[in-house]
Amino acid sequence: MSNSKEINKLPLILTVFITIFATVMVLYFYGYLNFSRQEQGMVVADFSLVTVGSEEAGQVRSRSADQVAECVDGILMLHDSKHNGLSGLLVNNRQRVVRCNAQSVPVAK
Repeated sequence: MSNSKEINKLPLILTVFITIFATVMVLYFYGYLNFSRQEQGMVVADFSLVTVGSEEAGQVRSRSADQVAECVDGILMLHDSKHNGLSGLLVNNRQRVVRCNAQSVPVAK
């Protein structure tokens, strides 16, 4: 017969589950885990194209929009200045990504 004691496995199993849960919560708290929701893919703002030299070009308001565009790896990214951290891709009505050139636009003097 064996004289060894049988180890209670319940505390080990509970320790594993609590460690995994605590790790996930810490990662979520510091922003390394993001769970996407349905609302995050919703339309934030509508955009329209105003061609140069058209009647609509004279009716553009002087106040700028709350979004800032940036060209990242050839894709146009929009960052919202009202909602800090809200950014996304600019897509058309068929959910196709709007491409951009990484060339800088000359500033009028």
